[in-house]
Amino acid sequence: MKTPQKPDISSGPRRRLPPAAWAFIIALLLSVFLFFLPYLLSPISHLRLFFFVPLLLFILLCFAAPFFPGWQFFLRTIMHGSRKGKQAALTFDDGPDPETTPALLALLDKHHVKAAFFVIGDKAAHYPELISEILSRGHELGNHSLSHDPLLMLRTSATLFREIEECGRVLEASGVRALAFRPPVGIVNPRLKPVLERLGMFCVGFSVRGGDWGNRKISGLSERILSRVRPGDIVLLHDCRPAGREVSEWLKEVEAVITGIRRKGIEPAKLSALLGRELMIKNK
Repeated sequence: MKTPQKPDISSGPRRRLPPAAWAFIIALLLSVFLFFLPYLLSPISHLRLFFFVPLLLFILLCFAAPFFPGWQFFLRTIMHGSRKGKQAALTFDDGPDPETTPALLALLDKHHVKAAFFVIGDKAAHYPELISEILSRGHELGNHSLSHDPLLMLRTSATLFREIEECGRVLEASGVRALAFRPPVGIVNPRLKPVLERLGMFCVGFSVRGGDWGNRKISGLSERILSRVRPGDIVLLHDCRPAGREVSEWLKEVEAVITGIRRKGIEPAKLSALLGRELMIKNK
């Protein structure tokens, strides 16, 4: 399969305005309307004092939206697959890790489950053999930035581009081009959309998480996920050493998630199958 060319964002069909742009236009129009309304209806001239409220609400919305990517405010973020089927996808962030990845791969093999691993570029560069093992066992890879900076979305566009591109280069050295990007901590910003377009990538979030705080809180992890999971969900887990706990305890929770999902009549599936689009392209 040929590697597609990066899209030229300066040409091609006109793209739809994101919700953020429409929200600004509406807020601006409402502010103008409230400012000039007193000239038409003098009895309610006091409304002019509130002309700034729509713009203030827009600013507050811009501050809140990065933490809720499901709003699709700045860019389209895939949060789940079709709800009509009987599948869900398991995804693992923050790896690879020599203390957890091999055992996790063995567990997934035991239950015949294929997962998506959104890996950190720096870790992938240190453990290329683990990346190769993930691929050889039929799992999928996604881009989770180079350094997993939790404040990445506060950095410049150039830094954001470099973090994603360099993680992609690490994965390309392992033989794949990642198309899917998951932002660190799940936070987005308005600069992410043009960066991903320039790289020919798309953004993937999640619809169910166990609140494990990067495997810092694994007690009850499976219960929290199983109480909420339903068909079409993208389940967020982590592939890194659990803080203050044994790896075996974490594996039991992951295994409980797999068996519990199946008891609910939901089959763990590849993320690409759930979404109906490829997450990565294997290089020749």
